[in-house]
Amino acid sequence: MNQFARTEQLLGPESMEKIKNATVAVFGLGAVGSFAVEALARTGVGNLYLIDFDKVDASNINRQLLALNSTIGREKADLAYERVKDINPRCNVDIHKSFVNAQSLEDLLSKDIDVVVDAIDGLNSKINLIVGARQMNLSVVSSMGAGGRTDISMIRTGDISETCVCPLARVVRQRLHRRGIYKGVRAVYSIEKPLNKQPYKSEDAQDPLSDHGRSRPPIGTVSWIPGVFGLTIASEAINIILQTPSLHP
Repeated sequence: MNQFARTEQLLGPESMEKIKNATVAVFGLGAVGSFAVEALARTGVGNLYLIDFDKVDASNINRQLLALNSTIGREKADLAYERVKDINPRCNVDIHKSFVNAQSLEDLLSKDIDVVVDAIDGLNSKINLIVGARQMNLSVVSSMGAGGRTDISMIRTGDISETCVCPLARVVRQRLHRRGIYKGVRAVYSIEKPLNKQPYKSEDAQDPLSDHGRSRPPIGTVSWIPGVFGLTIASEAINIILQTPSLHP
């Protein structure tokens, strides 16, 4: 049996062929990125580049698909590779355990990528990725802030120039303007004002990015918001793939 038969029933064989030939690069395999990868793999995307330098810790379990008690301490890129291959053994999966900056992007971005998914937390890495991808004329779908929200009905999609309310989106727009980018990036964002009602305990404040810049206080999160963000990003990526006139054979 064709494991993608029900998707093909809905989208049609020509669309499924485009999806099978597509290449999507997912930067960041945490809460948002893990759900995006899951949906892309289950849709039948044939080529996935998965990039993340981080390991699973206990604080990830409340919202990250790859985070289980049994996976604490394991690298997210390895876990993502294993999961995608278990979903679709025919998928070509290439993993990179790299921190994203201007230098590493030279090896991580290439013209054969059809869609770049930005699910990065760190602001500098996010900006470098978006700018680098757009300079190569690659399509980008970028996640704005999912932390501090609880209402899925407030999640929106649109061009980065259309984003509102989200503080991260505002800073991203400002940083991109300095680099000459005003539009042309698909964004998933929330119009719910972020909350962080309770103080955090110092022992719960582990920050995987602390070795790559100043540490940041954690933001309260729930399981369902990042998941919806990730699934929405996958939908946006598939829409871009299906609207592209021709993909790599």
